[in-house]
Amino acid sequence: MKEPEEALRSAREAAARAGAAPPPGEEAAALERAIAPGPPSNEVLQEWAILAVDLDLIRSTRRMGGALTAVKRALLRFLRQYTHELEAQQTRFNLAVVARLREMEGRLESERRDGGGPEGR
Repeated sequence: MKEPEEALRSAREAAARAGAAPPPGEEAAALERAIAPGPPSNEVLQEWAILAVDLDLIRSTRRMGGALTAVKRALLRFLRQYTHELEAQQTRFNLAVVARLREMEGRLESERRDGGGPEGR
């Protein structure tokens, strides 16, 4: 008899081989593993700052899931102009925040090199 962790791992491997979508929460767990070793790089932050809705990820696993998925996708299409504007505004904000963080990191690094930073005092 397999341990629960081993059964879960083998089920995920079988699903990955079959080309199935990752289970709920797996993308978030992969994201956490990606940033666990240290802070994310500027390139990763830049990538995360850009929002995009993937229609393939909109689905329902409930009973009558096919019909619910069709309704969700139709709603997204009807609201596309509104959602695209929201995505664009949020993306602009995210990119501005990333740019400001880069600027602040650059200033902090130059102050540390010049001996005027928090560690140089």
